[in-house]
Amino acid sequence: MLSDTDEWVPDFVIVGPQKCATTWMYEGLAEHPEVYVPDTDSVHYFDMGYHRGTEWYRQHFPADPDEYAVIGEETPSYIRSEVTPERIAELNPDAKLLFSLRNPVDRAFSHYWHEKSKGKISFEFEELFENYDLYENWIRPGMYVDHIERFEEHFDSDQLKLLYFDDLVADDESFIESVYDFVGADPTFRPSILDERVNDARRSFGINAVDKAYYRAVNFVYRNFGESIKRPIRPLHEFVQSGDLSNPFQSESEYEKGMNPETRRRLEEIYLPKTKDLDERVDKTFEHWFEHVDY
Repeated sequence: MLSDTDEWVPDFVIVGPQKCATTWMYEGLAEHPEVYVPDTDSVHYFDMGYHRGTEWYRQHFPADPDEYAVIGEETPSYIRSEVTPERIAELNPDAKLLFSLRNPVDRAFSHYWHEKSKGKISFEFEELFENYDLYENWIRPGMYVDHIERFEEHFDSDQLKLLYFDDLVADDESFIESVYDFVGADPTFRPSILDERVNDARRSFGINAVDKAYYRAVNFVYRNFGESIKRPIRPLHEFVQSGDLSNPFQSESEYEKGMNPETRRRLEEIYLPKTKDLDERVDKTFEHWFEHVDY
């Protein structure tokens, strides 16, 4: 959309957090012919790249945005930034913001193994409890109510869309329909990602890169040739999603084996107070997220 100064501004921003299906939403939006999202699913303008200026930011988007109904981006680390809400509001006070909320214990564990599978980190998961920086990066994002309240200081509540990972698992079609409807795109469009597993730490970095390249290609083909091309390229899509490009000798990972029960209990104790605050705020129970502590 255009701002009061006739300059382009984003219609929506997916603010995170990581490992809550934000990339899945990005891919679904990238397929939609009425929506434009950048080739990269983490622009980082409103946190780490703010010093680059708005002209740098706009380089991630089309020169003529009017050919799309809506334009936006996804950077899941935005939810952790203290300054991001104000910065988005300064550029577009009418922006729509999407949050995806998952069991915070599972989110932290998945985020950890996602980074470890890429070789980015080497510390043990339990070290999160003892190191402030690690706590802030891996545990703090799951304090959902704090982040929501920070954004509500700059945006009306109806500009915030709270989505739930559990709902995606139960009914991915209704989930993506609600995303399309909220951002202002045709909600009847059905992307090819439906009925496919959500990206998690079990999948290698290589297959993620293939996924992203594939979805960019799909986005281009759909916009230029229409959905008539969808059926012919479906076998390729199924092959990419099958995971056959990942290590065929990979045995069950530590991620798949699950978390130590005592570690899970400690995390549940940490997350319980803030999750109950979220419960009261959205009038929705999250009791099923807690196995080892009384809700």
